[in-house]
Amino acid sequence: MEGFEKSVPKVDVIDHDKEIEVQAALPGVKKEDLEISIDIQLLTIKASHKTEKEEKKDEGKYFRREISRGEFQRAVALPDGVDNENVSASFNDGILTVPIPKKRKEQVQEY
Repeated sequence: MEGFEKSVPKVDVIDHDKEIEVQAALPGVKKEDLEISIDIQLLTIKASHKTEKEEKKDEGKYFRREISRGEFQRAVALPDGVDNENVSASFNDGILTVPIPKKRKEQVQEY
Protein backbone atom coordinates (compact mmCIF):
# COMPACT_ATOMS: atom_id res chain seq x y z
CA MET A 1 0.00 0.00 0.00
CA GLU A 2 1.77 3.11 -1.22
CA GLY A 3 2.03 5.94 1.29
CA PHE A 4 0.67 3.93 4.21
CA GLU A 5 3.01 5.63 6.62
CA LYS A 6 1.41 8.99 5.80
CA SER A 7 -2.21 7.88 5.83
CA VAL A 8 -4.72 7.74 8.62
CA PRO A 9 -7.75 5.52 8.11
CA LYS A 10 -11.12 7.00 7.42
CA VAL A 11 -13.75 6.15 10.03
CA ASP A 12 -17.52 6.21 10.24
CA VAL A 13 -19.21 6.64 13.63
CA ILE A 14 -22.84 5.57 13.48
CA ASP A 15 -25.36 6.24 16.25
CA HIS A 16 -27.84 3.34 16.46
CA ASP A 17 -30.63 3.06 19.04
CA LYS A 18 -28.73 0.74 21.37
CA GLU A 19 -25.11 1.15 20.28
CA ILE A 20 -22.49 3.34 18.69
CA GLU A 21 -20.80 1.60 15.78
CA VAL A 22 -17.32 2.59 14.63
CA GLN A 23 -16.10 1.36 11.24
CA ALA A 24 -12.57 1.93 9.98
CA ALA A 25 -11.16 1.18 6.51
CA LEU A 26 -7.81 -0.58 6.95
CA PRO A 27 -6.81 -2.01 3.56
CA GLY A 28 -3.60 -4.03 3.60
CA VAL A 29 -3.56 -4.41 7.39
CA LYS A 30 -3.44 -7.93 8.85
CA LYS A 31 -5.53 -8.79 11.88
CA GLU A 32 -2.41 -9.70 13.89
CA ASP A 33 -0.97 -6.21 13.27
CA LEU A 34 -4.04 -4.46 14.66
CA GLU A 35 -4.50 -3.23 18.24
CA ILE A 36 -7.73 -1.73 19.60
CA SER A 37 -8.27 -0.17 23.02
CA ILE A 38 -11.02 1.83 24.66
CA ASP A 39 -10.68 4.09 27.65
CA ILE A 40 -13.69 5.95 29.01
CA GLN A 41 -14.87 7.75 25.86
CA LEU A 42 -11.90 7.27 23.56
CA LEU A 43 -11.46 4.40 21.10
CA THR A 44 -7.87 3.99 19.87
CA ILE A 45 -6.93 2.00 16.78
CA LYS A 46 -3.25 1.19 16.16
CA ALA A 47 -1.74 -0.79 13.28
CA SER A 48 1.53 -1.45 11.55
CA HIS A 49 2.14 -2.48 7.97
CA LYS A 50 5.05 -3.81 5.92
CA THR A 51 4.98 -4.49 2.18
CA GLU A 52 7.84 -5.64 0.00
CA LYS A 53 7.77 -5.18 -3.77
CA GLU A 54 10.34 -6.55 -6.19
CA GLU A 55 10.86 -5.93 -9.92
CA LYS A 56 13.35 -7.55 -12.30
CA LYS A 57 14.12 -6.91 -15.95
CA ASP A 58 14.63 -9.92 -18.27
CA GLU A 59 18.34 -9.30 -18.91
CA GLY A 60 18.98 -9.16 -15.20
CA LYS A 61 20.47 -5.67 -15.51
CA TYR A 62 17.66 -3.92 -13.71
CA PHE A 63 16.51 -4.75 -10.20
CA ARG A 64 14.44 -2.70 -7.83
CA ARG A 65 13.04 -3.56 -4.45
CA GLU A 66 10.85 -1.25 -2.41
CA ILE A 67 9.88 -1.77 1.18
CA SER A 68 6.96 0.17 2.55
CA ARG A 69 6.56 0.30 6.30
CA GLY A 70 4.32 2.34 8.43
CA GLU A 71 2.35 2.71 11.58
CA PHE A 72 -0.60 4.76 12.55
CA GLN A 73 -2.69 5.51 15.57
CA ARG A 74 -6.18 6.93 15.30
CA ALA A 75 -8.26 8.01 18.29
CA VAL A 76 -12.02 8.39 18.00
CA ALA A 77 -13.95 10.34 20.64
CA LEU A 78 -17.16 8.61 21.72
CA PRO A 79 -20.32 10.26 23.01
CA ASP A 80 -21.45 10.16 26.65
CA GLY A 81 -23.20 7.04 27.83
CA VAL A 82 -21.27 4.27 26.09
CA ASP A 83 -20.61 0.98 27.89
CA ASN A 84 -16.87 0.56 27.39
CA GLU A 85 -16.89 -2.67 29.46
CA ASN A 86 -18.78 -4.71 26.84
CA VAL A 87 -17.04 -3.92 23.56
CA SER A 88 -16.46 -6.38 20.75
CA ALA A 89 -14.81 -6.03 17.35
CA SER A 90 -14.68 -7.78 14.00
CA PHE A 91 -12.27 -7.39 11.09
CA ASN A 92 -13.39 -8.50 7.66
CA ASP A 93 -12.05 -7.63 4.19
CA GLY A 94 -10.05 -4.66 5.51
CA ILE A 95 -12.98 -3.17 7.45
CA LEU A 96 -12.80 -2.98 11.24
CA THR A 97 -16.22 -2.85 12.92
CA VAL A 98 -16.50 -1.99 16.63
CA PRO A 99 -20.04 -1.94 18.07
CA ILE A 100 -20.08 -0.23 21.46
CA PRO A 101 -23.30 -0.64 23.44
CA LYS A 102 -24.96 2.35 25.02
CA LYS A 103 -25.64 2.24 28.74
CA ARG A 104 -29.23 2.11 29.82
CA LYS A 105 -30.42 5.45 31.16
CA GLU A 106 -30.41 4.21 34.75
CA GLN A 107 -26.69 3.23 34.34
CA VAL A 108 -25.54 6.69 33.22
CA GLN A 109 -24.13 8.70 36.12
CA GLU A 110 -24.63 12.43 36.24
CA TYR A 111 -21.71 14.57 37.45
